[in-house]
Amino acid sequence: MAVAGMRRLWRSRGWRARGCRARRVWLTGAAAVLAVLVAGMAVLTWPSHRAQSGGTAAVSPTSSGPPAAPPPGGGAGESGYDAGRAAAAPAQDASVAPRDASGAVPQQVPGVPVGATQRQLVRTAQLTVNVTESAAATRQVRTTAAAAGGLVVEEQTSERGAWLVLRVPAEALDKVIDDIAAIGSVTARTSQVVDSTAEVVDLDARVASQQASVARVRALLAQATSIGDVVAIESELARREADLDSLTNRLAVLRDQVAMSTLTLDLRTPSTGLIDDDDDRAVGFADGLDAGWRGLLALGTAVAAVIGFVLPFLPVLAVLFALGWAARRIVRARRAVVPSTPAPTPDS
Repeated sequence: MAVAGMRRLWRSRGWRARGCRARRVWLTGAAAVLAVLVAGMAVLTWPSHRAQSGGTAAVSPTSSGPPAAPPPGGGAGESGYDAGRAAAAPAQDASVAPRDASGAVPQQVPGVPVGATQRQLVRTAQLTVNVTESAAATRQVRTTAAAAGGLVVEEQTSERGAWLVLRVPAEALDKVIDDIAAIGSVTARTSQVVDSTAEVVDLDARVASQQASVARVRALLAQATSIGDVVAIESELARREADLDSLTNRLAVLRDQVAMSTLTLDLRTPSTGLIDDDDDRAVGFADGLDAGWRGLLALGTAVAAVIGFVLPFLPVLAVLFALGWAARRIVRARRAVVPSTPAPTPDS
């Protein structure tokens, strides 16, 4: 009996030891899987984090850099040049200058005469017309636009009609719309007006100010005596001339939009009976074959999309499967090493 008790005690201890080893194996496998998942997330998020940090590093030097130093001798030269211009300019007769109700001479903005500002309106319109024949209607539209001093800037034609974009003088826009509306039956007509007076006045004043600034820098360049001053002043002059060209081009584009209005024209022809016959005809073998082929293409596209979505996850799933399979083999091998104890007989 003592021997049987010792055997039962030894077997219970062996089972507890094997249970502890199995738990350690499973904990080690779970830790390895968690480490693989964390590493995969880090690899996936690293490119976006790197792009964001790179963009910040590329922008920060520009925003935190020191301001550009003014050209050598710029302040004194400009002030001297301005004083010379003021002394050389003829004095304006106070009796000729316009005055307001209080008797003071109003301050004039460069490039915008006082009392001469007129509204700067950008007009656009859209017109939809039903016509019997799109080709003949398109020719009439071209003739009408040319007679008004405009032009066709874009044109698209099809069996169902034509689509055109016209640029016509703003004062002739209403007349052009009426002439085109007489070609067929108008089904839709819209128009918009944008007041750009403030923007035109602002750009006009900035252009005048920039022109005066460029003239002052050119005068400084003529007075420069050293190579360093010439290089610095030429760099400043190039920057100001570029700003002046940009402002001038913006002002020219805006004035062109004010002077020439945009008319979008949609010429539509009535539907023919052929389309209805095609829609009402009986469905045959060719139609079914075409529908089946289109369905097969759609199915192939969907399957390819699913495969492309699942493909990036395959390496991660393979690693997890390999870890689980290795852990299972280790547990089975350790269980096989433990010697089996025969069950005690009643005689013992």
